[in-house]
Amino acid sequence: MNPIADRGIAQLTAWLNGLSRRQSAIANNVANIDTPGYLRQEVNFETELQRAFGRTAGSLAVTDPRHIAAPPRAVNQLGLDPQQLLTSSRLDGNTVDIDQEMVLLAETQMRYQAAAQALTKKLTNIRTAITG
Repeated sequence: MNPIADRGIAQLTAWLNGLSRRQSAIANNVANIDTPGYLRQEVNFETELQRAFGRTAGSLAVTDPRHIAAPPRAVNQLGLDPQQLLTSSRLDGNTVDIDQEMVLLAETQMRYQAAAQALTKKLTNIRTAITG
């Protein structure tokens, strides 16, 4: 809930929620690294953020006849993540790559810290404006 109807706070909150979901998926992947047949879970942060704001993924607005529409990405049409195209699954059917998970975890933590700092700064500015 956003009691002061600030769009920036809503965006930062959606950002933090999406990153939290990604971190949970990574934690599940790491926890199941030795489970035969386990399929890796993934939360595409950008897709989650676009979904939170009701935008369609991968489409650009063409507001002028001189604009060029972006072509669809072939990788997304296949439903594959470009990072996964170069990795192979293990013999036991488990699709978790611990190195990839650790890189994604570090990236997710850095983004979460940045979002939390931005939200803190935003709230500090609002508090300063209210108290004078």
